[in-house]
Amino acid sequence: MKVDQYYDEDTLKKVQAVQKQILKDVQAVCEKNEIDIFLLFGSALGVVRHHGFIPWDDDIDVGVFREDFPRLKHVLEAELGDKYEFLTCETNGSYACTVTHFQKKGTKFVSRDAADCDYVPGINIDFFVFDHLADGFLARKIQFAEAWFLGRLLFLSGKGTLFIPYTGRKKQIVEAVCGFVRRSMRLFGITPIKVYHQFQKVSQRYNYKQTKYIASFEPPKSWLNACRKEEMYPLKKMPFDEFEVYVPGNVHEHLKTLFGDYMKLPPKEKRMNHRPLIIDFGE
Repeated sequence: MKVDQYYDEDTLKKVQAVQKQILKDVQAVCEKNEIDIFLLFGSALGVVRHHGFIPWDDDIDVGVFREDFPRLKHVLEAELGDKYEFLTCETNGSYACTVTHFQKKGTKFVSRDAADCDYVPGINIDFFVFDHLADGFLARKIQFAEAWFLGRLLFLSGKGTLFIPYTGRKKQIVEAVCGFVRRSMRLFGITPIKVYHQFQKVSQRYNYKQTKYIASFEPPKSWLNACRKEEMYPLKKMPFDEFEVYVPGNVHEHLKTLFGDYMKLPPKEKRMNHRPLIIDFGE
């Protein structure tokens, strides 16, 4: 099924139902194996404000701590590998994104910037991994800046069609610069997996010690989710439609930092989603 700009309501509900089932299955495995996961970003906003999805949203953002992530991957692959699979730069060298996808096999969820790629994204939930953040002010700024730069460079290293959210002369300039950087990277053999490994090194630079703060470096503005780990505990269990999910204990501070007056609905023209070109439910 091709989608030009926005979903029709039935398709959106169907996408949300698949994502919700993925989350249910993942949470059941994590609870059994005593692995903490929690919703954050827009998904946490949906839980607090709507007790489920933000009505127009089409993804689920899940947080996990780095020390739990290897075991999480192991148990999910062992117990759910018949239905789902991970998509990262390490599972597919053409994938050019910092975020770890956990997707339903046999489905397709292809956005504009993945239409020409050598992999097929499926309907998924996203994992965001929390690493230790430098204690020193300057070192922290450097870590954030390097992670931001490598995240953008990783996207440019891929083969997908660039989507520039500007118009006119500004769009032309940004397209020209991005095109030049992309061609230069290919000329010098800079592949997504090389950039991804550098991104991981920066993100995990201070994991050898217990620093005061942690952060997920995958989002563009990763400094907005930085906090003390103890502030996230105890995790809260809150309704998500017909079942319950976990959110950080400091969820209200988290949402206020990200969205300001988060209980206020945005105007209709700002109610965005991921607008895929192709959706296939694999039925």
